[in-house]
Amino acid sequence: MKSSLHAMRSLSHRAPLGILGGIFNPIHNGHCAVACLARDYFGLHKVYLVPSGIPPHKYNPEMTCPKDRLAMALLAARGSALLAVWDGEIRRGGVSYSVDTIREIAARHRGRQLYFIIGSDNLGEIVTWNRYREILSSVTLCVAHRPGHSLRVPSELGRAAIKTFPSPEWALSSTLIRRYLRRGYSCEHLLPGGVLRYIVRHGLYKK
Repeated sequence: MKSSLHAMRSLSHRAPLGILGGIFNPIHNGHCAVACLARDYFGLHKVYLVPSGIPPHKYNPEMTCPKDRLAMALLAARGSALLAVWDGEIRRGGVSYSVDTIREIAARHRGRQLYFIIGSDNLGEIVTWNRYREILSSVTLCVAHRPGHSLRVPSELGRAAIKTFPSPEWALSSTLIRRYLRRGYSCEHLLPGGVLRYIVRHGLYKK
């Protein structure tokens, strides 16, 4: 029995790690579902949810402060042994670059394979990311299909390690949820319960 437990722990320490970054404004059940499906499909040890600091490509005047977005991510991951939150981008301050986050996580988990989870809506943008070739050489890209966005791999990505996985075909987005909240609609079952309570308590995303 002891040797079996030891073998299971040893395997878990070698299993790859997932990284799912985003503005998370707010984090919703679609984000959590993608993280959990990637974890199950690829046998990941856990998935890091990474709220961005200042995203280089997506300025949004409706963006909630980093403190609130981090708090909501922590609430979304609460109670799950296989979801965790990496706050490195918010701690660093300034513009957030995925390549720096990947370096930090790789340094902390030496020898671990990293699976970087993105939506198909981001697939064509990767070549515009800061030091994108370093990203491609450091991780396996795991692509979740987003309705209305092709899974076609741009030729510029060459021989990068890219995998797809079963993902929820939901047209759910943070933009849609913010719109619903402004109109006073209930977003129960669209958001983790703790996140919804946090939004109501702090009066976020009102008109």
